[in-house]
Amino acid sequence: MYAKPLATDILKALELLAIKPRNFGPNPQEVRTGRTVQPAGVSQYLTSIISSSLSWLDSDELREAVWDAAAARLSERSGRAAMPAMSRTFTIPASSDQDFTITLHEPSLTADNLGMKTWVSSYLLSRRLHTVLESTPQLVPSATSAPAKTCVKNDSVLRVLELGAGTGLVGLSFAALHGSNASVHLTDLPSIVENLSRNVVLNSELLDKTAATVTTGVLDWSVDPETAPTEEERYDVILAADPLYSPNHPKWLADTISRWLSRRLNARAVLEMPLRDAYLPQVQELRKRMGLLGLAVVEEGEEIGYDDWESADGGAVEVRCWWSIWGWSEKV
Repeated sequence: MYAKPLATDILKALELLAIKPRNFGPNPQEVRTGRTVQPAGVSQYLTSIISSSLSWLDSDELREAVWDAAAARLSERSGRAAMPAMSRTFTIPASSDQDFTITLHEPSLTADNLGMKTWVSSYLLSRRLHTVLESTPQLVPSATSAPAKTCVKNDSVLRVLELGAGTGLVGLSFAALHGSNASVHLTDLPSIVENLSRNVVLNSELLDKTAATVTTGVLDWSVDPETAPTEEERYDVILAADPLYSPNHPKWLADTISRWLSRRLNARAVLEMPLRDAYLPQVQELRKRMGLLGLAVVEEGEEIGYDDWESADGGAVEVRCWWSIWGWSEKV
């Protein structure tokens, strides 16, 4: 700064130091994009700009622009929660071997709006969706009914519900994959739904191209509806990613799935969640409650993803996730 550079030069340097929104990838090498900046000395450099009077610059507007840019770069290095609002893209594979891209807006985060962030389990589940309904899994046999052969209905449009949709990646991916063959309803709490609706609009060109139908609405798992839904109001497929972050959630989620999932034997609940140590008891409780309600695992597995939540420099953090597909073990 002692050389008193032009404002344009400072701003160009600050742009090079930006930690860009990342495109999630299936391995850590694909997570980061753009130029790599060595972190040593960067925070001190940014602080020196913020503390400088910038008296050699021509106007208050230029000084404010430089201070704002330096402050943004410093915030980005304070972790994901300190980053400003961003938009980023996610590439999702399709069964036709032609990937498609979904763009999502993520507002700046606070401790009470973590649903505004796209989590790695949502990305992993979205990448799995193109095969979820193409297999022919067998349900657990019961004494009173035969197992269903497939989860796809050939005689009508699939009714699909996403619970705790957050930024909407999973539901939007399902809609783009199945187009006019599915009607997808994305739900979350009132504080989340406004941004969820915004993301539907952001992807309207893709949804129009695939003739997909997507709606959004509020669904609070803790509140029972005044009347139970009819079979026609229930859904053929329920989707949920990273849905457990409170001791109350296993019961609320299991009860909500039971309430809204069609009673047809070919209905499916498709879940993916991180196996974080602090939440393993909740995962086990959910499994138990789903079984007590008459739901059984049709197919399951584990996989590794990479999230940006815990790393101050935006680097990849390995997360082990469990995915599962559930169906009725007998007519309920």
